[in-house]
Amino acid sequence: MQKVVGVQHRKAEAQAFADAARKAEKKGLQYGVQLEHQPNNPHDPNAIAVYGISEKKGLFSKSVAEWHIGYLESELAAELVSDFLSENIQIAAELHSIYESDSGFLDFNIIGLAPPGHSESARRKKTIGHEAQRPYS
Repeated sequence: MQKVVGVQHRKAEAQAFADAARKAEKKGLQYGVQLEHQPNNPHDPNAIAVYGISEKKGLFSKSVAEWHIGYLESELAAELVSDFLSENIQIAAELHSIYESDSGFLDFNIIGLAPPGHSESARRKKTIGHEAQRPYS
């Protein structure tokens, strides 16, 4: 499970998504999170933004809205870019929980979804095996 960071800097969007997710839950509509690599981010070329997405039901149709609620932690983002995105392997996440305090503090936790054979433990084993075969210089 991973914490979404930078939520307090995106308070309005994070609150709007939390409200939309609550409404979607009550109405049986879909909601969740989406990850987007931002290679042109001026602070970190490995930055991976987290967007909250939620279905909204109109009078005659459904639509989907999205809110930029934060980022993955920089160390995790760098690992995902190196292990997956550089190999054109898509990444995804599932919303695990939304916590909202009485004082308005918001916290989002997500679970990263890895393609078969690419779990964290499988990647560590692969890395350890690679390091063991590397000649010393």
